[in-house]
Amino acid sequence: MKADVLAAAAFFMLSTQAFAQGNNLSRAFVSSVTSSKGGFEDTSGRSSTTRDHGGTSMLIRTDDIGYGKHAQARLLGSPLREVQTHALCKVNGRTAPCNGRGTVIGYRRTWEASGREGGNFEYMVIPNGIGAPVRVSFQIR
Repeated sequence: MKADVLAAAAFFMLSTQAFAQGNNLSRAFVSSVTSSKGGFEDTSGRSSTTRDHGGTSMLIRTDDIGYGKHAQARLLGSPLREVQTHALCKVNGRTAPCNGRGTVIGYRRTWEASGREGGNFEYMVIPNGIGAPVRVSFQIR
């Protein structure tokens, strides 16, 4: 009886740990900025934009690789509203919106920043699994 309880406890701990690792957030980054002033700019792998952005329309896209919750974004300390979320999949070796194909590996979130100019953009998302919140600081020119 004691062995059965120990085996069940060990199975529960291993399966919980595997679930947490499989659903953990590995990274987050700013994937693009689109604005009426600067147009579309792919920013993957960078810490700032190269163009000046702002104006009547501005959208900032963040990519989460892995699974997170309670995402928050701020531009110059002011909270931004999340206006769109798309699942991301591995498609032909690239990370792209799923569009009904592939296995979900993360999410792309779009943040509304219209009517604002550039500045320090901060993004934070809490992993579904174990670990500290992932924070991104990005400079929008």
